[in-house]
Amino acid sequence: MDRDQDGVPDYRDSCPDTPPGIKVKPNGCPVLDDPIHDEPTPLPYRYSDNGDGTITDNRTGLIWLKNANCFGRQTWDKAKEVVAKLTDGKCDLNDGSKVGDWHLPTIYELGKMVDDKYEKPSLSNAAGTGQWKKEDAFLGVQSNSYWSSTMYTNIPDNALFVNFNDGLIGSYTLKTVTLYVWPVRGR
Repeated sequence: MDRDQDGVPDYRDSCPDTPPGIKVKPNGCPVLDDPIHDEPTPLPYRYSDNGDGTITDNRTGLIWLKNANCFGRQTWDKAKEVVAKLTDGKCDLNDGSKVGDWHLPTIYELGKMVDDKYEKPSLSNAAGTGQWKKEDAFLGVQSNSYWSSTMYTNIPDNALFVNFNDGLIGSYTLKTVTLYVWPVRGR
């Protein structure tokens, strides 16, 4: 049986609810090679603290809010709203951010943060050489689920999320559920 119709039988599928149309690995979990591509890290570290409340992912060039728990748990609509209004002076930011500079990450952007070598949380440290520990480089990382901005196309009342407890990428839930929020902005 293959409930999610991704070509991986349920008994082997580590991600049994992968949405249709998502490319999967042999274990049934999404392949995150689109649209953010891994690039050679220009610096010796995976993440660089910019000293202004932001962290740069040197692999993707994306800039993340240093405080991964500034907004706590929100519904999907509220998460999009608070992130869009994030500005300099909020969440320990002193980077000159204006309304609209930040967005809720796509499933691909958020999924690129996952390091599946680790659990609780499935995130590497700043150097990229071990598991994340408190304040290296992010603050407040929760071993829990974070919203993505990506809606589940087959069920419009649902959106995709990443679970940083076990690294599960691409599960979906009702938008009225409260999950954690981690803002990002472009390069």
